[in-house]
Amino acid sequence: MVNFDARGYIAIAEIVLYVPIFFIAIPIALRNGFTRKAGWIFLVLLSIIRIVGGVTHILSEQNPSNITLQIIFNIMESSGLSPLLVATVGFLGTVGQYSLDGHPIMGRGLRLMGVLGTVALVLAIIGGVNSGNAKSQSDLNTGTKLRKIGSALFGVLYVAVAFVTAFCWQNKANILKYRRKLLQGITVALPFLFIRVLYAILSAFAPVTRAFDADGHPIPVNSSSSLKTFGPSGSWAVYLIMSVVAEYIVVLIYTTVGIRTPLSQDEQAPSNAYRMYDAQPLALEEGGRRSQSDDLYKPLGTYPMPSY
Repeated sequence: MVNFDARGYIAIAEIVLYVPIFFIAIPIALRNGFTRKAGWIFLVLLSIIRIVGGVTHILSEQNPSNITLQIIFNIMESSGLSPLLVATVGFLGTVGQYSLDGHPIMGRGLRLMGVLGTVALVLAIIGGVNSGNAKSQSDLNTGTKLRKIGSALFGVLYVAVAFVTAFCWQNKANILKYRRKLLQGITVALPFLFIRVLYAILSAFAPVTRAFDADGHPIPVNSSSSLKTFGPSGSWAVYLIMSVVAEYIVVLIYTTVGIRTPLSQDEQAPSNAYRMYDAQPLALEEGGRRSQSDDLYKPLGTYPMPSY
């Protein structure tokens, strides 16, 4: 029987949990929009990342000398936050569709947030690769610095997401019916998303467990910093609660909202503006030159017949 440590069993649990999410997220994305802008495709991407990360973690425990497996797992671990945040950005764009999408915050602002999430992802990946393949202290320092910058950008992106969410609530009256339900889902997910982002930042700033001597040989490093709890060799319980569980709760919220919310019905229903104009067809047909009250006293036979 193969034995795993606590994080190995957590990796197995992630595989079991994200395989059904993968198959559920695909039809949701096909129904609500498979494009990057809609956001649902990122739930599929996150599922793939977590499944691949879990598999490589299990394999790395069985082959601890295989540096490639460790690098892949570390990249999957640090990059999973990006699709979750970018998915939230896409959902906010869907919330403002047909109502707030003309506002600069919902247009240019969301596009910049998407770019920010991509930059943070690239920095996290490059930092993870440089740290894993480091042959000198300089390489290790560079990788660590890139990871810190990437995690800080994730924090900035979260603040921007919270701000746009508040903006949407301020304009709730203009948002279409079922898109309000999506906004409610985002709001419920924000506290758990905050915990996940906080763990990513603390993990990036956790002390490294190795260094290089003057001759370029790796040496173990022991640190008394309280942040070591959030490092790769830190507390598995903290990792489980702040990273795995918090993230999965967000995914469950988004998946549930995606299943239960018929966003396409908002596209079919006319807005209040259209109803207002439909209530005064004569005024529209006459170009607004006559008031509706004048037409009340006009004999029925004198109305112009419509031409087709």
